[in-house]
Amino acid sequence: MISLNPKPHTLHPNNAGFTLVEALVSLLIFSVALTAIFSLLTNNLKDASLVEHNFVASGLVQEGMEVVRNIRDSDWYTGNPFGTAIPDGSYRVQWNSQALLLLSPDPYLKKDSGNGLVSYDAGNDMIFKRTVTISAVSGVEKRVVVSVTWSERGVSKSVSAEDHLFNWK
Repeated sequence: MISLNPKPHTLHPNNAGFTLVEALVSLLIFSVALTAIFSLLTNNLKDASLVEHNFVASGLVQEGMEVVRNIRDSDWYTGNPFGTAIPDGSYRVQWNSQALLLLSPDPYLKKDSGNGLVSYDAGNDMIFKRTVTISAVSGVEKRVVVSVTWSERGVSKSVSAEDHLFNWK
């Protein structure tokens, strides 16, 4: 039997591909997600830099305090009265200081790339400046404040510590 009304042909192809609108929407979603990921990574890198600088500054403060203690102890070994080697004022010190160094012109600390030592003598400038401030509290007590300052993204940062040294001899 022959049908007089053949099946009409469908004009819809099989729906296996994406339309242009679907492709653009998926591209938009992907780019928003990628932008969020890159923003997160950038913020993490900035925070890591801040943490690193705070960590280095804390070590430089501790080193400065230890140097001042060593200079104070040298008075005892040489028989000088307490406070002779650590008079009141503002100074700078480095790891091998046998005496307090004059503060002016308050230079940046340098890091020697060969041995990793931080000093004022040799190496590449760091972003840090260190100041040691000594003041007498009494005849048997000195107040020592070590501060390390630097600038990060246009904002001044600092880490400091205070200690009191006594004439316990």
